[in-house]
Amino acid sequence: MARQKTTPEEIKQALKKEIIRLGIQDNPSRTVYQKKYERGVAPSPNNAIKVTGMKWQDLMIDLGFEYDGKKNSGVKDGRDYTALKATRYNYDNPEIRKEIMNRVVNVIRENNYTKPIDLEKNLKDKSGISYTTLRRHGFKWEDIIIAYKEKYGEPVVPLKQNERISWNQFSNKELLDIITKIVVDHKFRSINDYRINMTGKKIAPSIPTLNKRFGTTDPELWRMIQINGDLPIK
Repeated sequence: MARQKTTPEEIKQALKKEIIRLGIQDNPSRTVYQKKYERGVAPSPNNAIKVTGMKWQDLMIDLGFEYDGKKNSGVKDGRDYTALKATRYNYDNPEIRKEIMNRVVNVIRENNYTKPIDLEKNLKDKSGISYTTLRRHGFKWEDIIIAYKEKYGEPVVPLKQNERISWNQFSNKELLDIITKIVVDHKFRSINDYRINMTGKKIAPSIPTLNKRFGTTDPELWRMIQINGDLPIK
């Protein structure tokens, strides 16, 4: 059976989604899009123009983007800086905030970052947006690591076992999920099991650290773990 042709409207929506994913919606350069778009998933510039019958500039305006061809000549020292300059985002737009958060999470994953200082030093070069700018617009480290876990199913932790983790980088919910997973994986039956087996291990927060963070006693902490892990309460 012949494959059904993609309609102009479908092409437009796919193109818009990819432009936002790339983070170039401030000034969607055709050159930058051509270099970075996901082939086989998103439409190519030539295909989008062919199917819609529109020029790139007109197509961008039709999609609701601002476009200035004069700004798309940002090449210096052999490097295209256009994508890094496209940082004037509408941070009140939920869709754009979601795309930005996804980019940050991807940067953390691809570069094995484990703490906020990593983003402070490197995020601007990796994504075109500084961590300072993100914080100014309400992006918190606690929210970022939650988004990371939702996407990849695991917390942001150092890959080197000899590297000590700063538990301050985790939100309360993230920290509770970490200790619950340890309890479940090791089949601990009490908070004392956790203390005996995990004290001194760099991959696990200590009982004093946990009680201080949550403001709990040992029995109260164990009850929190049971509830969070849906464990039988005796």
